[in-house]
Amino acid sequence: MSELRVEVVSAGDDGLVADWRLVHNEIIPTDPLSTDDIRERAQRNHLEVGYLGDEVVGCSTVRPPNDETPAVTVIARVLPPYRGRGFGEQLYRRGLAKAEELDAKVVETIVLGSNVEGLHFAQRHGFVEVERYVLPGDTIPFVTLRLSTHSWLSVADTEHVEQIRQDPAYRAGGVLHLALEVIAYPLDEAVEGTTTQVRVVLHADGSIAVSDNGRGTAVRFDDGGVPMVKPIMATRDLRFFADPDSPRLPDGLPRAGMSVPIALSEWAVHTNHRTEGSWTRRYEHGMPRGALTAVPADSSTGTTIHFRPDRTLFGEEGVTPEALSAACAGFATEVPIAITQA
Repeated sequence: MSELRVEVVSAGDDGLVADWRLVHNEIIPTDPLSTDDIRERAQRNHLEVGYLGDEVVGCSTVRPPNDETPAVTVIARVLPPYRGRGFGEQLYRRGLAKAEELDAKVVETIVLGSNVEGLHFAQRHGFVEVERYVLPGDTIPFVTLRLSTHSWLSVADTEHVEQIRQDPAYRAGGVLHLALEVIAYPLDEAVEGTTTQVRVVLHADGSIAVSDNGRGTAVRFDDGGVPMVKPIMATRDLRFFADPDSPRLPDGLPRAGMSVPIALSEWAVHTNHRTEGSWTRRYEHGMPRGALTAVPADSSTGTTIHFRPDRTLFGEEGVTPEALSAACAGFATEVPIAITQA
């Protein structure tokens, strides 16, 4: 995949303004913008144009939160001849990085309803529809989509994982807290009625396995049928990570997401059984090692997260069944959590 040359649009740069306008108006003919419109937007939004050599490929918008919405809006547009070549992902990735700079707690995108390819791209990368609206005099709706718990743009976020490993604050609570972070995920599923039991096995080597009988971690397939499991293991959980208002786990510490225990582990294995297939992947120090591998189907659907807390960070610290059982009693759930040793 070729890398785009990306330029930031300033209100005073006639060439960049013209190129951004060209892309916008071709992709959204129902709402054409004038040069003055774009100059005004460039002063309040972050606008970029992507080039392949000297050819205009696409453009993007990052709209900061305002009085009407707390969301950061990230929109990437790619001209039809250049679609399906990874350029949309490059523009989206840059837009999401800018959204993170703006401390985004909610990320949305907007796609014209007739842009089927654009809607498919957004949905495939973790955005879900939340609203449709039609501008006065138009018949084609705009579709607002919101990024769900994790971005599907990549399996792992290297900078995010390194941040966790370097910041001692994420080790607060020790191994017990890591276990609670993992157990919280099947309990999320239980709220939706898809999980009825959780099993935790404390292994003699200090590793911990958390299994459930839910529907399995979400999976999406690209146009070639290649599966991608929702990247919960090594990307930021947008609901919790670095959010001062994140809910507290039973140990009194804020929930930060699955990526924290995985980043702070020597190794972790994510095994996922769904109706459409079963897969596993290994992680070391928070990063994936090797490809997603198909495994035989289990007798039921569900997910297992097996991880070994990093001994260079936690020494030989472990957790006893009694301590974990007492902590799990603090979860507001009726789902049984069976804790055993092996």
